[in-house]
Amino acid sequence: MRVFIDAQPLLGVRSGIGNYVRFLCNHLMMLDGIDLTLFFNRILKNIRSGELPFDSVGNSRFVYNSRYPYKVIRRLCKPNPLYAFPFDLLSKQKSLIFHGTNFTLTPSMNGKSVITIHDLAYMIYPETTSERIYRHHTRWVPYSAQKAERIIAISEHTKNDIIRLLNIPETKIDIIPLAADPSFRPLPADIVERTLRKLSLPQQYILFVGTLEPRKNLLGLFKTYELLLRNIDRPLKLVVVGAKGWKFSPLFDFIESRNLEQHVIFAGYIDDEDLPAVYNGASVYVMPSVYEGFGLPILEAMQCGIPVIGSNVSSIPEIIDRYGILVPPDDYEQWAERIHSLTSDEQLHRQYRQLSLERATHYSWEKTAIATKKVYEKVLFS
Repeated sequence: MRVFIDAQPLLGVRSGIGNYVRFLCNHLMMLDGIDLTLFFNRILKNIRSGELPFDSVGNSRFVYNSRYPYKVIRRLCKPNPLYAFPFDLLSKQKSLIFHGTNFTLTPSMNGKSVITIHDLAYMIYPETTSERIYRHHTRWVPYSAQKAERIIAISEHTKNDIIRLLNIPETKIDIIPLAADPSFRPLPADIVERTLRKLSLPQQYILFVGTLEPRKNLLGLFKTYELLLRNIDRPLKLVVVGAKGWKFSPLFDFIESRNLEQHVIFAGYIDDEDLPAVYNGASVYVMPSVYEGFGLPILEAMQCGIPVIGSNVSSIPEIIDRYGILVPPDDYEQWAERIHSLTSDEQLHRQYRQLSLERATHYSWEKTAIATKKVYEKVLFS
């Protein structure tokens, strides 16, 4: 079964969708019956081996770069006949299935396609989305959802959003949750301490991992942290890991106005090899978002055995369930109380460490890949 999978998110600094593509491809390659080709749409440059987390860039059957301007058309235009040009029309390699991993599809000769929709934040919280992404998604996500044979939603909540907002029948959608990479696991103390020293991180901290953008509710987290500082008598920093996203300036303005510069550490992007140790060093992981398609950092933290507190909205309760603590995203006092209790009560902390490890066993990339292959088979054989 020849599958072309949109691997464009692997290029550049990888975010959540980039990691989804990386781990999904790794595990699809291990399954029998799938001939996987990484699809790129880079017009002016070739794909270089150093850009990808794989060893087979030189294999022409493994990497396919179309120079037809699909991305340009999507950026500048509404759906139109120019976009209907099959990417494999002039190629010896023909696609049985195209998997659009990042909301949209690319036309092929066979016409069979699957897309993954990670969330519909651009529709539900448009004020938290950049104008560029909003314009692109408004034009091309509904188009792709209608054209695709099947849609993968990464959570029940996202599936319900797709049905409600894109008018897609439930029977066309498959729920396939994500997973954390096996590198996220409890680590020896000396490895953790060495990494924290290297990154100049403290010994005790609250951790957030994610892009700095409005729907992550970091402003709410900072208000929570300000309340927390009034009630603790020990050093407990807040470490924020992630690239700057959309409308991040107010976050830094708030930190400065409340004199929190010495307490909040913006660690920026952290390499994959160091991130598991950063999770391991945390006293608690927090996910205060008002909207998440899934919330993969929750699982990464749980797999490291770190207690988790998350918002009780969107898809977050699906992941945390009874294995962590759920709090309304705007109840800053309750957030502060929950963080304080988890970080000051050793018995409670041990209980939630164990619950996190137990919850993490429910997910794996192998399960995700097997479920994805079954979707491909539905498309081909139904």
